[in-house]
Amino acid sequence: MLTSNNALSPILRKYLRHSGGSMAVWAAAAAPVLLGGAALSVDVSRLYNMDHELQSAADALARASAAELDQRSDSLERSARALSNLVTNHQKFGQGGKASVRIASVRYLTELPEKDYQDVPHSFVTTEPSKARFVEVNVAPETVSTMFPQGLVKSVSSVTLAAKSTAGFSQDVCGVAPVFICNPFENSDTTIYEAMETPAFRRQQIKLKTQGKNASHSPGNFGYLDPFQGNSGASKIKDAIAIDKPPVCMSKSAGVKLRPGNINSMAHAVNTRFDLYEGTFKGKRSDPAYAPAANVVKGYTATKNNVCKMTPNNAAIGMPRDTCFENENCSASNGRMGNGNWDFVEYMKVNHNYMPAITIEGVTYRLDYNQHKFYPSTPPSRYALYRWEIDNYCVPGALTYGTSSKTPEEGLPQCHATGPHSDPDIDRRIIHVAVLNCGAIESSGEPMNGRTGPVPVETFVKVFLTEPMAKGSDNTLWGEVVGPVVNGEDEVARDRVALSR
Repeated sequence: MLTSNNALSPILRKYLRHSGGSMAVWAAAAAPVLLGGAALSVDVSRLYNMDHELQSAADALARASAAELDQRSDSLERSARALSNLVTNHQKFGQGGKASVRIASVRYLTELPEKDYQDVPHSFVTTEPSKARFVEVNVAPETVSTMFPQGLVKSVSSVTLAAKSTAGFSQDVCGVAPVFICNPFENSDTTIYEAMETPAFRRQQIKLKTQGKNASHSPGNFGYLDPFQGNSGASKIKDAIAIDKPPVCMSKSAGVKLRPGNINSMAHAVNTRFDLYEGTFKGKRSDPAYAPAANVVKGYTATKNNVCKMTPNNAAIGMPRDTCFENENCSASNGRMGNGNWDFVEYMKVNHNYMPAITIEGVTYRLDYNQHKFYPSTPPSRYALYRWEIDNYCVPGALTYGTSSKTPEEGLPQCHATGPHSDPDIDRRIIHVAVLNCGAIESSGEPMNGRTGPVPVETFVKVFLTEPMAKGSDNTLWGEVVGPVVNGEDEVARDRVALSR
């Protein structure tokens, strides 16, 4: 290094002795450009960072808001709370200094235009919770003062930036039975989301899959879905309905495919949930994945020598059907939905030894067995009573009530080797069902027959199986809709929130 400096010293000495002014002229001319370039680079950096901060804030706000758009009646209220309370973002380069990013406007949308560059038409904007699927968030503009010398570009003294983001909610479920029902509230003033919040609807029985007159939802389709890419043979569908965690995932945004045809011996699959093992499922009595529910009251009794040989017994009683089904005069949903009235008194008399009063979900029911009445006169849902029996250790039968038990049935499972399912979060008498707007699907030109799909899903719901599936002409799947599938409450839920624009 010393050798190099010594070698250069004559050149440096010559430069220092030079008396001309050309270098000063060049330096003077270059100084504004160099200073302006430095200022411009700072401005570009500040503008880039401000733009990034605003867009990140808009994205975070949109995602937080969209996560609540499950179409329940309070979804927009929860979405607004998420915007206000869940996300806080700051910017550091505005004229007023560091401050929180503010929301300028929020719109809820039913759908998005096909192209990202297209404006959202006013008809896509909604204030109805049941229709809001996307949220558009605009953050308030922020102004950045520039440092670039105004003598060079006098018109640019500040730049104003803004950001917008749109996010959507997709409801997915995994580990569910491949079953669908048509939306009983399609074209009604009441949405299914509103209905599920009312006790009146939650006690109405529904025929999910039936036989005979009006059995199919449309020509050839009886309520089954095809989750196996066209390879949904009868044995696969039956196993997906019998097992505790089927290898089935369904998406509201991607839609579902329909699986045509009735399936023989479906009762064998469904009834494993009730501690009944027949046909190809006889060998599942030791498999924990096919263990029954904790409460299998169904109006059956077993032979003395074989607890697994069970048949209906008129002296026992399962969950009664709605009276309009018993009288064959149900009119709702093309005869598939009941009126919510059922023989609560008879069930309590046989299964709970003339219990004079019972409190279910905060309501105390007083029973008058002489008059065959109860007060208040509206029964609870069968699911609420079923849960009361489990939670209060009052499952009907001698194992609970001892020798005083009136029913000849034992409501605790006896056939499966390990008893009820070991996971308390898995209720084997609950299945998760896709709800389709069948009328709208057919009106769109998509026939509801054959291997149709994918067709759009309105929502996914939890259904309580009120009784085993019978055979032959009464090959019907009976249930009550318990409520929506909720992320964070139901382990099958796999909700996804994604930025859309």
